[in-house]
Amino acid sequence: MGYARCSSLTQELQSQLDALTAHCIGRDKIFSEKIFTRVRVRPEFEKALAAARQIKAHAPHCRVILTVYEMKRIGRDADELTALADHLTAHGLVLEMLAGIYDPAGPGRMLFAFFAAMAETEREATLEGLDAAARKGSR
Repeated sequence: MGYARCSSLTQELQSQLDALTAHCIGRDKIFSEKIFTRVRVRPEFEKALAAARQIKAHAPHCRVILTVYEMKRIGRDADELTALADHLTAHGLVLEMLAGIYDPAGPGRMLFAFFAAMAETEREATLEGLDAAARKGSR
């Protein structure tokens, strides 16, 4: 199954949806929403996780994969991303990123934490730029 998210109503989801569809994920198995990363409760993301857990519970021998385009679609805070990785691993679920890496075991865990920290830094720089532009009267 897949998950696509963008932060604002003016951004488009189509490129993520196209990438997930090209990766052989049916549109009926893709959860998508336009919601800010700062919002901790993301209804469609929660539905995707619940569906993945339910499938795994009914077919424990099957590999259940949640695919996203890139790491920042599921979070930008290193703690949040690491907690999500732990949650998925605990439920026997696999996270796949079309643009990036994810490996919850061994040295891959450390690399994932590094990229999660970099994503958090990128988010902070974006917010600082938006604040600076707003102070100048730009949007």
